[in-house]
Amino acid sequence: MATTGAHAPSRALVVWRAATPRGRGVAALGLALLLLGLIARYPVAAGLGACLLALVVVELVAVLQPARVALQRRVEPAVVVRHDRCRATLRFAGHRRRGLARLEAADLVDGTLHPVRLPDVPQAEEVELVHDIPTVRRGLVPVGPLVLRRHGLLGLATHAVEHGGVETVRVLPRRIPLHDMARGVRRAVAGSTDSVDVGGTDLVGLHEYTPGDDLRRLHWATSARSGTLMVREDADPAEPHVGVLLDDRASSYVQRGTDEPFEDAVELAAALCRVAVAGGHPLRFRVVSGRHAVDVPASPSGLPHPGGDEIELLLAEIGTVGELGGSRGGHGLGDADVVVAVSGAGTEERELAPLLGGAARRVVLSLDPRPLVASGQHGDLLVLRGGSSLGLAAQWDQAVAG
Repeated sequence: MATTGAHAPSRALVVWRAATPRGRGVAALGLALLLLGLIARYPVAAGLGACLLALVVVELVAVLQPARVALQRRVEPAVVVRHDRCRATLRFAGHRRRGLARLEAADLVDGTLHPVRLPDVPQAEEVELVHDIPTVRRGLVPVGPLVLRRHGLLGLATHAVEHGGVETVRVLPRRIPLHDMARGVRRAVAGSTDSVDVGGTDLVGLHEYTPGDDLRRLHWATSARSGTLMVREDADPAEPHVGVLLDDRASSYVQRGTDEPFEDAVELAAALCRVAVAGGHPLRFRVVSGRHAVDVPASPSGLPHPGGDEIELLLAEIGTVGELGGSRGGHGLGDADVVVAVSGAGTEERELAPLLGGAARRVVLSLDPRPLVASGQHGDLLVLRGGSSLGLAAQWDQAVAG
């Protein structure tokens, strides 16, 4: 492919690369016949050799002429859930057919060329081309540049150039059906906790009315005194303070040759965080390696807090790490009363238990394709085992409902 800048190849090297093996063979044969004819004074051989050389030169000139094209790319959506549809729309203007060369196009997506069919018309009219972007891999997927390749009609020369920039598609973890969050322990406003399962809410603050606030939550006494509409900020004393701990150590996922166990773990962590944020619950997300930490405060209105988007975007890029050289503690989950760890079959529950702090409800979700021990309660630790994120999500919902 063509390159630009200080490291651009010399013209001779570009010509050499543009010639195909067939073209180099024809050029070598033509040169040999030309020299033989001139030395032996055999004009037929010399003429044939000159014709063969001329064919190679003509095709090299045809494919090396700069393409006069204009390209615009639009990728929609730029953020997509894994396995959902994402499309690139190319607006392409320029000549698609030029004499002795034919033009092919391919969009470079995540290191793989995806052919783009160009209408075979000689005019420089603008056309719109659409192709799907694979979203089978979670993470950042680069799209572009567009690779235009000219082929000589006789296959003696070919040349590729890149057009357009690179755009990035962020592929989020697949969204699995996980519906409920475990209840927290009842706590007073001052922070003391007990196990009383009584409903109701506590007034934790007031804020000035803004459009969209529920008028039923107006605090009339304060509004009358201040002359400004004031809205109650209520909190459920039994609202769960959630901690989600994702095991990001590669050694915890023992299934070799595939990333699926860790992908399932990321999907489970994303689902737990999504349910907590959707319910307006305070959330702390951590990883065992300590590389990432995100805190999402409670939402007094009960609406999802914008901080939840930060976790989802982070989970699009998160990967595994090697050995950490010992257990990592101090993940800042101590004040959570519902802590869930997501790990694989390569880690035992007793290794994760100290990382969960003193939460009242501690759960380990273990992705184990062949569990030797059934799911169940082990002291104050609930361990759920399953071979897939979907299966463990179903077990979680059943345990929470029970």
